[in-house]
Amino acid sequence: MSRFSPPSAEELAARGLDPDGNPLKVWTNTKKVRARNSDGTLKADDPSTPDVNEAWEEAPSKKRGRPKKKG
Repeated sequence: MSRFSPPSAEELAARGLDPDGNPLKVWTNTKKVRARNSDGTLKADDPSTPDVNEAWEEAPSKKRGRPKKKG
């Protein structure tokens, strides 16, 4: 028998967890970058499509970390 009670749903939500203890948001290593054509030029946005912005796309971000040692 434990003297500690399990955390409430409000406490789990404050920690960023659902009631089962799983993370609410899955983090991905992507960022928005300007879309490019096949020749490398920037792609323009089509104003006739208000919902979609073709000028931007999701791309994987570079892993940031400690630089390699020289030598």
